[in-house]
Amino acid sequence: MQLLTNMKKKLLMFSIVFSMILPTALADIGQTLSNVWWKFMNVGSLGFLGLAEGDVVIAFTRILLWILMFTVFFALTTFLSGDNGSLKFLKRNHAIVISFVIATIGAIFLPLQTILAVGAGWGTLISLILVGGPIVGIGYLLWYLPGKDASGNPKPDTKGTVLLKIVICLLLLWILSVMKYHVGRMV
Repeated sequence: MQLLTNMKKKLLMFSIVFSMILPTALADIGQTLSNVWWKFMNVGSLGFLGLAEGDVVIAFTRILLWILMFTVFFALTTFLSGDNGSLKFLKRNHAIVISFVIATIGAIFLPLQTILAVGAGWGTLISLILVGGPIVGIGYLLWYLPGKDASGNPKPDTKGTVLLKIVICLLLLWILSVMKYHVGRMV
């Protein structure tokens, strides 16, 4: 009798697990991964907010600027309210409230043109670093590639270093031509 009850329990558990697994086994794994990818991209593009694309960028930039302003104001008020600071009467709680209020007022009443200018300025700086960094690095390699000997005198160019410099120059030319092509398409 005990054996029959255990068998019924095992059969019931097996049928429950099988009925839960069967629909996932029949699902198209490519479609499932595609849906997950598009959900992830929707979060990354802030499309889940339901706003127009320009409004999403401005709202997200406004939030980031609020975080930046709060951090800077909090750091300043905390620093100035220290033992030797001019605002010794402020405690940490006061610094949080003051920083929160100033950052909120600043983020709400910041003009749209200023937000766009700040975003464009930082975007330009970061893109110059990302694009110009490798170019400057390659230029540095071209200039100082053979290196110096133990006494500090420059080593003479060999066939290998000249070949490496030519390859680096071709790589630099390729990078610049690809950048010119893509920037030309955007403008």
